[in-house]
Amino acid sequence: MSDETTLSRPRLAQGTLLLASMLTIMAGATISPALPAIQREFANAPNAGVLVGLVLTMHGLFIAVGSPLIGALADRYGRRWLLLVSTVLYALAGGSGFVLDSLIAILASRAVLGLAVAGVMVTVTALITDYYEENRRDTILGRQGAFMSIGGVVLLPLAGVLADIGWRVPFLVYTVALVLLPAMVFTLPEPNRRDPTGNRPTSLDDLHQTLAQFPLRTLALIATLGLVGQIIFYMVPVQIPFYLETRTGASGTVIGTALAASTGAGGVASLLYGRIRRSLSVIGIVALTFGFMSIGYTVIGVSGTVRVVVVGLAVAGAGSGFLLTNLNAWIAAVTPEAVRGRALSVLTSTFFLGQFLSPLVIQPVSDTLGLGTTFAGVGVVLGGGAVVFALAAVYTTPPTESDSEFPEHPRNSPEKASD
Repeated sequence: MSDETTLSRPRLAQGTLLLASMLTIMAGATISPALPAIQREFANAPNAGVLVGLVLTMHGLFIAVGSPLIGALADRYGRRWLLLVSTVLYALAGGSGFVLDSLIAILASRAVLGLAVAGVMVTVTALITDYYEENRRDTILGRQGAFMSIGGVVLLPLAGVLADIGWRVPFLVYTVALVLLPAMVFTLPEPNRRDPTGNRPTSLDDLHQTLAQFPLRTLALIATLGLVGQIIFYMVPVQIPFYLETRTGASGTVIGTALAASTGAGGVASLLYGRIRRSLSVIGIVALTFGFMSIGYTVIGVSGTVRVVVVGLAVAGAGSGFLLTNLNAWIAAVTPEAVRGRALSVLTSTFFLGQFLSPLVIQPVSDTLGLGTTFAGVGVVLGGGAVVFALAAVYTTPPTESDSEFPEHPRNSPEKASD
């Protein structure tokens, strides 16, 4: 059952959840425009090229590693306290880059930041799925994706300006997380969660019975889409700064503004998710996601100017804006409430594992083929994926029953969860 009626200040609570969601995009976006300057600062460090890329994505590995444990803690001991602790840790670990002098120390701080981001992301999304049901849930999840993108629109140009001042300065942005703490304390109660039968698991056997209800094949597909989608999406914040600098000589401010085009388009797409979901199944929206990203990456790959790259980033960003929102809504619709934190943590884990793996997977390819060819090639692959999922949506989904192809949880079908 929904806990929305128990919120004493529902508007403020929703705003707090949405603003807290912005912290996740900040984890990487804040320092992305500073990467070329960080590489110059630590040019003499062994394996500087790879390590500097990992400064942006190291947190992703620890989000991936920590999310399952955090999801279990959130389900067993509650969401609220974990969100508060994670927010404080986020500010301290993220801001420490301002004073650290070693590339290894910065990487260590990014690892701690990853654990904090995992705590924020899992608990915020779990609270949204706990507080809201059906139509309202999809709407709020769409707004969550939009706010994450809006955070990028605001922060990326700001981070670019700060990076031009000095590579350390953008790290201070992480400390703004502390501003949200009072609102979290006073507006976000611990939800009174129930499983679909009305009883929370009280023993190991009960928990095993609940886990047995999981649509494992569907969750495996969702996790795979999150992993692959992020490996590809994170080519933008990791590779675009170097791509623009080498091709056009763009400054940090220009790079930040260009990246903001991607996140801004993603925000608009996320806001439209609820409406689009009325007409398309989740599989259809996966096809739409890959289609937009395919066009955008191809445009980036064949471009030689900042303006055309920005157009490609905007188109690709519109596609990526559907990705997390769609997968979160899909998971919320097909999993029992009592263990939904664990289910969401699986997606969080694979999502950010994809971020961590992105430079490790893409860098050898781009070193061999060049960044332009790599972007164009990935665009072609995404186009093929869009066709496959479009055909799957047509041939496996009845026109009037968006998600009846997932019989594991007929009570919680994505169709019933759409708005």
